[in-house]
Amino acid sequence: MLSRDEAGAGPKRRRSEPIDTRTAKNGTKTYTFQLDTGTKPDGSRNRERFTYSTKTEARKEFRRISSEVEAGTYVGRTNITVEQACENWLKSRRSPRRNTVSQDRAALKYVTKHLGGMKLQALRQEHIDDWVTLLLESGKANGGPLAVSTVKRSLGTLKQVTEDATRRGLLPRDPAAYVEAPRQQDRKITADDVWTREQVGVFSAKAKTQRLYAPLLLSCYGLRREEVCGLRWCDIDLTAATVSIAETMVRTCDGEIVIDGPKTERSGRTLPLPADVVSALRELKTRQMRERLALGVSWVEASHVCSDESGESLRPEAHTDLFQIVRKAAGLPYITLRNLRHTSVSVMLHAGVPPTTVAAWHGHDVRMTTNVYNRVYDEGLTTAAAVMFGNAV
Repeated sequence: MLSRDEAGAGPKRRRSEPIDTRTAKNGTKTYTFQLDTGTKPDGSRNRERFTYSTKTEARKEFRRISSEVEAGTYVGRTNITVEQACENWLKSRRSPRRNTVSQDRAALKYVTKHLGGMKLQALRQEHIDDWVTLLLESGKANGGPLAVSTVKRSLGTLKQVTEDATRRGLLPRDPAAYVEAPRQQDRKITADDVWTREQVGVFSAKAKTQRLYAPLLLSCYGLRREEVCGLRWCDIDLTAATVSIAETMVRTCDGEIVIDGPKTERSGRTLPLPADVVSALRELKTRQMRERLALGVSWVEASHVCSDESGESLRPEAHTDLFQIVRKAAGLPYITLRNLRHTSVSVMLHAGVPPTTVAAWHGHDVRMTTNVYNRVYDEGLTTAAAVMFGNAV
């Protein structure tokens, strides 16, 4: 007869799961087990207890969790809510622009309003899909639909939160990773949105009587409002005729006016100043020096180009208000201050300036220059053809 060693031990018996049965005073049974699921920050073992209502479920979960722990893919249970995850992400933001953080916080308000109370680990893709649909249909406070751009911004910010939570080991997988963003029709600037070169000239002539003619002129040349309002005299070299965009002044979503960095990396640029802008800036600087001497100790040292007679920096809305006052006085059709920047792009493109140069001047991507302003450019070509051949197109 063969010995046990010679015959082999036979098939291995599965190790029984260490599941305990607990009976409450009312007779209800629960099934529990404990597992080492990793290590704590201090290096000690992290031992967790799991409780289930049936033995079958307890066995199934024991095998699953044991396998995940062994594979290094186990994610520990946490009671953190979606709202807490959003707040933690905001606190960890490293954006140098305060306005960006403010915009992120505003975008997440739609998340916390509808999903904030959910446990983060209970969040599923279908929850987010339903939330996106809700915002598109009745996301406003009055029950109206939210703009597609607002919903996209909110969803995009939520995706950053869940991606961060997944990276930190709070989620086994990202529930927002495959949620499709709502489609938004590309915004095209039309001829009705901008002025012609001649109309810009009319505006400039009318603005010459204004104390802050120079900032208005800078807006005509396509600088953003926050760039004009954040411009300091130390950013301007009147001898070399250059201006450097180093700071911006913005009003955040919370209503606070802050000094921030340029909007994007491309926005931080140095531009040559045309002669008319240099002349206007020299005149304004001389005027501010006279005002300072007249006020003496009452002068507020703000150092911003856009400041009032006492030296106090002007709020960004004041620049917009002044633009509209001059526009109306000049009898020009209504456009926004933002569209004055669009006008600058349109005029340059019509004059034959290469799109790459136009994009560099305005501090944005060349694709935006060609995509957004394409329709205005096409309309100009149509007009040119009609003039050249005398045909109605």
